Amino acid sequence: MLIAHLSDLHLNTLLTDSNIRKIEKLLDYIVENKADHLIITGDLTDNADESDLLLLRNHLKKRQLLDSKTLTVIPGNHDIFGGPQRAEDIFDFPSRCKKVDYKEKLISFNNYFNETFEDCLYLSENRNYPFIKVLNDDIFLLGLNSILEYSLTKNPFASNGEIKLEQFFEVEQILKKFNSEGQVKIVALHHHFNKIKNTKRSIAGLWQNIEKQTMKLRKKKRLFSLFNKYKIDLIIHGHIHYNEYYERKGLNFLNGGASIKGYSGHSLRVNFIEVIDKNIKCTLHKLTKSGEIKIEELYSKRKTEVNELV
Repeated sequence: MLIAHLSDLHLNTLLTDSNIRKIEKLLDYIVENKADHLIITGDLTDNADESDLLLLRNHLKKRQLLDSKTLTVIPGNHDIFGGPQRAEDIFDFPSRCKKVDYKEKLISFNNYFNETFEDCLYLSENRNYPFIKVLNDDIFLLGLNSILEYSLTKNPFASNGEIKLEQFFEVEQILKKFNSEGQVKIVALHHHFNKIKNTKRSIAGLWQNIEKQTMKLRKKKRLFSLFNKYKIDLIIHGHIHYNEYYERKGLNFLNGGASIKGYSGHSLRVNFIEVIDKNIKCTLHKLTKSGEIKIEELYSKRKTEVNELV
């Protein structure tokens, strides 16, 4: 089975309508490469604009991707709270976040992609997260909502994340109930587990530098412990605008955050996760402005081995 992974599309037709052309190019490339499933790990929009959600929905539907069997979407902080669009918005942004009806925005996001939740399994009928999908019988996909509600002390710029206890306990029950050594287990959420790098490619600008200090996944130690206990094979996410594989605490992570943004815009990027006979292979495909396709192997693992990095 071939899974495509995108993240942080930041669609904003009000200010950066060129993003939709980039997104179309990525979606066409994914279809051309006959991916069986597409996972988008948050920040589909830049400013939580419902017209952008509708536009993206239509492009996914046009390519016959708007189905639970072919698409999984996870919310990002920009899908709930948006982001400042001008420099002067930075100072007013916390007060704007405070006024956001978190539950209403989450419901609205889910409704725009309601087809993608139809074949999900839940422990609770009242929430959309966590959910389980079984892909091709041998791949277990666990979807989480890591978006933390606004808080002046815990989430002052609405970019921190956390798997709160109520959801965490459900995740634990799910993993216990559906645990199978024969399945490849993949977890999808928006927030990252690694430290933000201080390099020339990292986030720049006043707002981004503020975000850089407030973009943490809170209380992730308990997630490390839980994911190790149930031998999760791969955790995929976005939030930080890199595309890379990394390892922490004996777990394997794949970031897709530079699909559109990052790397000075030199290329569009999509991660591919290939699962054949319980073996996992992750590659990064770079679509350059010149039309050249560059493919880089990121990670390969045989299910019978532990953390074999090639």
